[in-house]
Amino acid sequence: MKKTLIAAGLFSLLPAVAPAQTNINIYGVLDTGLVKESGSDVRMGDYMASRIGFRGTEDFGNGLKATFEMEQRFRLNNGNLTGNYRWDEKIRKKLGRDDDMEWTGYANVGLAGPWGSVRMGRVMTMVAETFTLVDPFDQNGIAASYSVNSLIHSQYTDNTVRYESPNVKGFEIGLAYSLGDDKHGDSDEDRFVRRVGNDGFAISPRYRNGPVLLLANYERVPDSDNSYRWDVGTTVELGNLRLSLGYERSIFRLDDVVTGESGNQTEWLAGLLYRMGPHQFLATYDRGEIDAGRYDGHANRYAVGYHYDFSKRTMLYSSLIHVDSSNDRVGSIYNSNGTARDSLTGIQIGLNHRF
Repeated sequence: MKKTLIAAGLFSLLPAVAPAQTNINIYGVLDTGLVKESGSDVRMGDYMASRIGFRGTEDFGNGLKATFEMEQRFRLNNGNLTGNYRWDEKIRKKLGRDDDMEWTGYANVGLAGPWGSVRMGRVMTMVAETFTLVDPFDQNGIAASYSVNSLIHSQYTDNTVRYESPNVKGFEIGLAYSLGDDKHGDSDEDRFVRRVGNDGFAISPRYRNGPVLLLANYERVPDSDNSYRWDVGTTVELGNLRLSLGYERSIFRLDDVVTGESGNQTEWLAGLLYRMGPHQFLATYDRGEIDAGRYDGHANRYAVGYHYDFSKRTMLYSSLIHVDSSNDRVGSIYNSNGTARDSLTGIQIGLNHRF
């Protein structure tokens, strides 16, 4: 009898507990087109990496909710996974391994509330995210800013805790901490990572006020012998016209990955984007400089683009670029196809669909 009364009492409490509300979205990008650049044949390539992802929240009430995101990126024309520009990927190639990373997009879980949000797992690096806001081409295609040509560029970072503050009178700040790899074996890769291993961190303050965006970022790259990069940038909206300026500096201390040299890189970016109904006109000037022993010089790139929106989800895009480099070694760093040429011209056209 007592057990029955206790059970009845417990069940009577259940209606008072509000069930958590779950929301899950499936999203993606399908993108491919044709690219022709000096020194290489016509190929199929994307402007924006194709992907499929799952993003969701669970609302606990009182402004608190759980978040998650899982995303896989791939090449639409052949199904291959996209590259990630991570140090560990470069290390594998240096050691003669040609295997790709098996997961190339987001993979994280977290909590969000009035105080901001925290995500844990695999997230976009702040330097990639902030400089995307400055680049009219959104770091896409053959016209992506020279930020992606930094020798310590990573689109995503693993083993990371990332915090994003709420917007307070236009001010926001992002913080991230990434754990370096922990290697204990005797392989060449394990010894290499132990020698250059370090944790990484990033801080990214921003200010948004009407048509003006100001941003800055500092990032120490994990497992890079304490290599780091920083950038500053701004965008100004003048009606349908957006003007942008950006500057970035990278200090890389690993002398046996990619170039075989340690050194530094800098980039200056100036750009504009003009919208007229479904039409978008884009233009950028990039200057990249590298000082790394044999790789010493600069590259200037001029890019123009045209986008036409068939709808909110489908876009026709085109880009035309021309690059002049000090020498072919510098060209191999800054040319979008990686060819050792001191001059390059390229064109890209394709179709992008988002769902």
